[in-house]
Amino acid sequence: MLATDFEERFFECFSIYRGSRIAKLRHGHIKLVYSKLLELLLGGLGLSVERKVRLVWGEEMTIIYPEIASLGIARYGFFEEGLTRMVLAHLKPGMTFLDVGAQLGYFTLLAAWLVGDTGQVHSFEPTARTFELLQLNAGFKHNVHLNRVAVTSRSGIATLNDYGPRFGAFNSMYDNKLPRQAGRVNTTKFQVPAISIDEYVEAAGLTPNFVKIDAESADYEILTGIEDTLKRCRPLISVEVGDMEIDGIPASKDIVRFLMEKGYQPYEHSSGSIVKHRPKERYEYDDILFLPQS
Repeated sequence: MLATDFEERFFECFSIYRGSRIAKLRHGHIKLVYSKLLELLLGGLGLSVERKVRLVWGEEMTIIYPEIASLGIARYGFFEEGLTRMVLAHLKPGMTFLDVGAQLGYFTLLAAWLVGDTGQVHSFEPTARTFELLQLNAGFKHNVHLNRVAVTSRSGIATLNDYGPRFGAFNSMYDNKLPRQAGRVNTTKFQVPAISIDEYVEAAGLTPNFVKIDAESADYEILTGIEDTLKRCRPLISVEVGDMEIDGIPASKDIVRFLMEKGYQPYEHSSGSIVKHRPKERYEYDDILFLPQS
């Protein structure tokens, strides 16, 4: 359980994030004005810069302005309230956390803080420049193991699209649809070793307690390479959903169905609480938590 002061600090930041613009300014977030101006300036110039920011629990990390995940981290000290609440609620000291799609390392750092010296965090990020920043942010931690590999259904070589530092959160094995405001983006293809979760877990001798998957349209394929781990370890699973109608990509409802058929109950974040999820036909971007039922 979180110490009371940290719990209050998180809840305060969540409240500010969900508040009106006036409420945010009233809480001393004048830095939001500076942050927005910097975002607009860099976006207009097509540039990106690295900044060091402080997280809710006091650690620092380097982010990239004006990349979308970095903006939230810089302004509020956290990213994705729903998934952050899920990790806070279920990750305990001594546990093992797998961060599939670690990007710059926000959830890697949060998990490393929560599992403590007796726990482990294993993070996976395939993009070279993003991995360099992940190393900068978390490579010095003794309970963190970083892997510059793509996670797929089996070992081999994966080809990915790199959309550059401003849109690194969208890097994928598939032709992702970028935000409309992105305009023309130079895309670079690169190859990287690939491995499945089942193969990695067996080779490392792990018993994971929580697996977070955020792999930009590759989530279903990753799940087909984790079936042995699901049977043997019964970890909690979080998966990013969101239907983008990309050819060849299973719908998000197939992800939900896949895990429910494996004996998992889905949950979602709603108004500050984690509640049971009712499957849908189509999904907007969200994170769904799956808890084993047996």
